[in-house]
Amino acid sequence: MIQFIAGVALATAAFATAGATQPATSIAVTCDAGAAQAGAEAPNLHGHWDFLMVPRGTPSFGLMSIGFVGADYGGSLAPVRTAPVVLRKISLDGNRIHMIVASREGDVLFDGALSAKGDYMCGTVTYHGGETFPMVAQKRPSTYQSPSQAERARQSAEQGAASGR
Repeated sequence: MIQFIAGVALATAAFATAGATQPATSIAVTCDAGAAQAGAEAPNLHGHWDFLMVPRGTPSFGLMSIGFVGADYGGSLAPVRTAPVVLRKISLDGNRIHMIVASREGDVLFDGALSAKGDYMCGTVTYHGGETFPMVAQKRPSTYQSPSQAERARQSAEQGAASGR
């Protein structure tokens, strides 16, 4: 996936330097994240992700960082060509993932599928005006292993009980 994104980045740079009269680059983004494992604990999304989305036929690359805010996920999305935005809400239901991204113009939504290993997601971005675009993201390898979301929720509940809340 990283080689794919790097290849598309080089191709995009070549098109960009060729002149403004060139047509938009067309990239086919397919979404086959595979099936969710029945009864398995939700994958841990914590980490850095490289993403590619294709709004109006123009590739847009960037870095998505997902971490914990208490027992819930939160983070940021930093496209290469625009300012970073906040991932306000991230929710999982089986292998389905839903994210709400705050932007100046209004919320942007992502609905997609997450691989069983939790290292790949793909789906559709819906802008505030209703336009939809494909998006894929690949999690960067890391030696750091944070607690899972379920483990964080248990820790949060235990801390709340211990403090009498």
